Amino acid sequence: MKRTLFRISVAIFIYYLLFVYPPLRLLGLYNVDWQSTTVLLCITVLPAALRASHEIIANAATRFLSALSFTWLGICFQLFLLVVIHDLINWVLPIPAGISAPLLTALISLLAVGGFINAQVIRIRPITIEADKKLAGIKAIHISDAHIGSRSPGLLKRIVKKANAAKPDYIWITGDLIDFANITKQQLAPLEKLEAPVFYVIGNHERYVDLEQIDQRLRELGINVLRNESVKHGPFQLIGIDDAERKTMVSEQLAHITVSSDHYPVLLYHRPDGLEAAARSGIRLMLCGHTHSGQLVPFNFIVKKYFPRMQGLFRVDNTTLYVSPGVGTWGPVLRIGSRSEMALIKFKISKENSV
Repeated sequence: MKRTLFRISVAIFIYYLLFVYPPLRLLGLYNVDWQSTTVLLCITVLPAALRASHEIIANAATRFLSALSFTWLGICFQLFLLVVIHDLINWVLPIPAGISAPLLTALISLLAVGGFINAQVIRIRPITIEADKKLAGIKAIHISDAHIGSRSPGLLKRIVKKANAAKPDYIWITGDLIDFANITKQQLAPLEKLEAPVFYVIGNHERYVDLEQIDQRLRELGINVLRNESVKHGPFQLIGIDDAERKTMVSEQLAHITVSSDHYPVLLYHRPDGLEAAARSGIRLMLCGHTHSGQLVPFNFIVKKYFPRMQGLFRVDNTTLYVSPGVGTWGPVLRIGSRSEMALIKFKISKENSV
């Protein structure tokens, strides 16, 4: 009981420090009476209530309110960083409130608006992979971390439109496509409009909600769901492994899968773990996501501690890994210090195979 109360107390303290104190500090600089009950309730309770509304009644309106709540908390966290910097400077060199208050307001407004706009823009990142002659000219789109549920199905329509515009031969999705329970087949229907064969593996967020129902809905929409298995399609052997917390998942599953010598083996796995095991097994290309490249500063520094291969291209022996920052966002609809993107992978003839 004491341990539970201690954890609750710590959680309340952290919530207050990161999400309540920053706006109250800013209001204090403006000499606003933040101690009024209305102000305190709005800042302290309303964000949590809006977030909880989607858990109680899941619809478009409560989804919007939930996203709004998370985004507000994300802005408050960025304001916390600014307030800490301000207070440290103010401790050494006092700054008049008439200067610091509008300056902090301008900075947080710039971060909020810029971060929100940045989260909406989906960029295409071209990646060239050297391979055998039989793969030359083939193009594939890699999509990860759309987070439909936290994000509206409207994002899925934009993803599909952007992917089709690249005219890929394959579309590979590495998890966290969905992160809320009861996302309907109708809401996922834009996936039917993808104009190339689609292969998908689950991420951690699908595991957290209604995984088996997600699996069924996606299969009904024509998505090839790979669950610790491999298939051969054209020149590729596509291997999909379920997401897991343990770092040995890739090596465990590849021990039960025969990697083809006649096809180009591509491993789809949600999180950037197991590259060395993939290289030992003869995988040529490994695609992952999960990290969001930190999504918000300074989380990029924290995420990199857990996943040193946080974003971009990496290589071990003959195996190339690409880690996507994702096309969506989780929690705040903000990207500060990261960007939303999908990769356009183009295969070309390697130098040793060009003669």
